[in-house]
Amino acid sequence: MGKIIIIGLLLAAPVFAETPQDFVKTGNAAYAEGKFSDAVQKYQSAADSGFKSWVLEYNLGNAYYRAGLLGKSILHYERAFHMNSSQGDVRYNLNLATTKAGEPEFSSSVLPIFAWQLFYGLTINALTLFCSFFLLFFIAIAGFALAGRRIINPDAVIAVGFLFIILAGWTGIRIYLLEKPEGVVVSSVAEVRSGPNLTYPANFTVPEGRRVLLLQEQEPIQGWLEVGVPQEGLKGWVPDTSIEAI
Repeated sequence: MGKIIIIGLLLAAPVFAETPQDFVKTGNAAYAEGKFSDAVQKYQSAADSGFKSWVLEYNLGNAYYRAGLLGKSILHYERAFHMNSSQGDVRYNLNLATTKAGEPEFSSSVLPIFAWQLFYGLTINALTLFCSFFLLFFIAIAGFALAGRRIINPDAVIAVGFLFIILAGWTGIRIYLLEKPEGVVVSSVAEVRSGPNLTYPANFTVPEGRRVLLLQEQEPIQGWLEVGVPQEGLKGWVPDTSIEAI
């Protein structure tokens, strides 16, 4: 826990202009000195400047965690995980933080951990690349077949086709999970009300660091978000300052 990854040359920029590279360097220095709030500010400045990287999100997660802001740390670990699910440090720290929040990323038993790591072992880009390769393979096989030439055993084609179906399904599920609208509670607690106004009663609360679904069942109301908590089967409205989208 606490390992940071230094970003190298990020973007070319005019002389004297403060670049994302400058922000990251000063953020790394502040983190190394134990000035975690300062590191957060510098890393966030790099992100606000438009630079996107799983490394930067991971470093933000580490800095927020060390600064004692659990919800923010989980938010940025989740973003890093969405960008690069195959990175071991990201997976480890995400599970560490979510366990502290009372909602571990995976079970402590060996088989679920192995299955979870296997499922997320490849990035979306890698899965898409493999699917494209298999698709081109079948197009080539079909082309040769139409030309009256058989270049591969039919049994091998069936086996490869079965593998392609598994891979395509795997990719589809991963894309669905990636695009699922989720957010993280970044305030100390989120009071979930029955309606989008402080006059409505707070039916239940969700603690910092918990992940929620961002619902779109009704028209958006400025300053409020409708959320769902699947584990408890509950939903309601919270101020939008309590939640940040992953």
